Amino acid sequence: MDADWGKRLSAFRKMGEGGEAVVYRALLDGTHPVVLKWARESPSGNGEMAEWIGLESPGVDRILGKGILNGRPFVVLEYVRGVSTALLAPMPPRVAVKMLRQICRTLLALSDAGTFHGDLSPENVLVDGEGNPHLVDGGTGVLGTPRYAAPERFEGSEPTEKSEMFSLGALLYFWIAGEPLFAGESLGLVENAVFQVDSYDASMRLCSLGKLPPEMLRKFRPLWKGTLRRFPADRFEDLEELDESLEIAESELSLDDSSENRAKETAWKNELVLRIREWEAGIARHPEENPFQNADGESFGVNRSKRVARLKKLCAGFAVLLAVLFSSYIYSLGKRLCRMSNRSEKRCWKIPVRCL
Repeated sequence: MDADWGKRLSAFRKMGEGGEAVVYRALLDGTHPVVLKWARESPSGNGEMAEWIGLESPGVDRILGKGILNGRPFVVLEYVRGVSTALLAPMPPRVAVKMLRQICRTLLALSDAGTFHGDLSPENVLVDGEGNPHLVDGGTGVLGTPRYAAPERFEGSEPTEKSEMFSLGALLYFWIAGEPLFAGESLGLVENAVFQVDSYDASMRLCSLGKLPPEMLRKFRPLWKGTLRRFPADRFEDLEELDESLEIAESELSLDDSSENRAKETAWKNELVLRIREWEAGIARHPEENPFQNADGESFGVNRSKRVARLKKLCAGFAVLLAVLFSSYIYSLGKRLCRMSNRSEKRCWKIPVRCL
C-alpha cells in the first residue's frame, strides 16, 4: 500500500457495499471529498480501471490513484455530489436526451483516449445538482449490467463504440420509461430479450406507458434505429453520428416549450435536489470508520517507524529479562554447590562460573 494515502485520507464514512467492493467517502488532505473504493477480492481485478488513472475528461469520475490495502486493491476517485439516475427515472424526454448527449460526448473523449466504459447502466451514471451526468465504475472488460449490455457482449466481445451505443439506447429508454426495456428475472431471460431487440418498438412501448406523447414518436425513432439493433453493423456508424442524431432530437424537443413540459422539468429538477440532499444526509449519519487502520487503531504503512521502535524496545526488555533470569539461575546454582561442598557462600560463588 502507498503509505501516502493512509496519511492523506481521513473522515471515512461508508457510502455502500456490494459483492465486489466497499465504497467510502473520505476527505483528502482534510478538505477535498473523494471516494475510496476497496475491492473484496485479490488484486487480479485492479487493472481494469488502471487506464482511467489521470484521465482528464468532463463527465468521468477521475481516478486519483490506486494501491493495495490488506491484500485487496483500492482506488481513490473524485467525489461527485450527486445521485444515481436509477433514483431519478422516469424523467422528462428533453432532459433525458440532453443528458444522453452529454454522456455521448464523454464516451467520444474516452474513445479518443483508447478506452471504453463497458458498463453503462442507470446505477453507473450520477447526476450532480446542476443536472450534469457523470460516469462512474468504468473501464471494465466483463459483461457489465446484462439489461443494458449489447448482444455481442453476451458472446464475450470486448466493449466497442458499437456496444456502447446499444447501451446508450437502453439507458435512454429506462430514463424515459422508469423501467428497463429488457425484462426478465434471470440472466437467460434477459439475454433472450436482448437478442430479440429487432422486434421491439421502443417508441410505441413508451407511448403505451404514457411516457411519450404520440407527437414525439417520430423524433425518437432514428435514435432507436441507430442504437437498439441486434447486429453492430446496423447501428450508427460511430458515436459522432449518434451525437448528431441526439442534437437533432434535442433541437426538435426544444421547440415544444409548453408550460406543461416546463412544469414537468421543474418538478424533476426539484426532485433531483431533494434526492441529493437526502443522499448526503444519509452518508453524514454513518459513523466514521477507517479501513486504513488495523484492529489496534494504527494505520497500515503509516506508523511503521513507531512500530519498529516499539519492537526494538520490546526486544531490549526481553534481553534484560533473560539476563535477570540467567543471573538468578547462576546464583541459585552457586548456593546449591556451596551447600554440597560445605563451603561458605563467599568462597564458592565462583564455582558455577568455573564450571561453565
